[in-house]
Amino acid sequence: MKIDIRSLKSSEVSRLQYLPFGRKETHRRRFMLQESGKLIFFVAWWDNLPVAQVLLNWEGGDASGVPPQVRPWPEVSSLFVHPDYRRRGVASRLLDMCERITFQRDYVNIGLCVHVANQPALNLYARRGYRDAGWDPYLAQGVYVDSNGGRSNWRELRVYLIKSFGKGI
Repeated sequence: MKIDIRSLKSSEVSRLQYLPFGRKETHRRRFMLQESGKLIFFVAWWDNLPVAQVLLNWEGGDASGVPPQVRPWPEVSSLFVHPDYRRRGVASRLLDMCERITFQRDYVNIGLCVHVANQPALNLYARRGYRDAGWDPYLAQGVYVDSNGGRSNWRELRVYLIKSFGKGI
């Protein structure tokens, strides 16, 4: 398996439109946030095909409902692996990249939020050392716009998880 994980380049933004995790405008907006230094937009490429994404947000905890104490550390968000490429280690490779860079920048924690009923994700994060932050679950909600411009409201109860690096990763 040949997986290449790298931060998104300007010339690659339009190639992401074929994946079901957002519209071209969403990818372009996230790329601009990367250019401003607020986050890193990682994409996993399998034989030159984009199959997964994750955002590493340096300001952390910007979702409504996340307690303000989250702000001191980076946060992983928008982790998505195309269904045809799940259970192949792609999500772990993306998390490896986020954790390594966070540790290299001298942060001691990294956080993320996850739907309380997303058991496969909860299992993955637990295996990787993420623990419940101890805060009450919170309701996240928004509007999803699909690739055809269709809009739908979404709501989910989320829990916040933290991984502490201690002396290393």
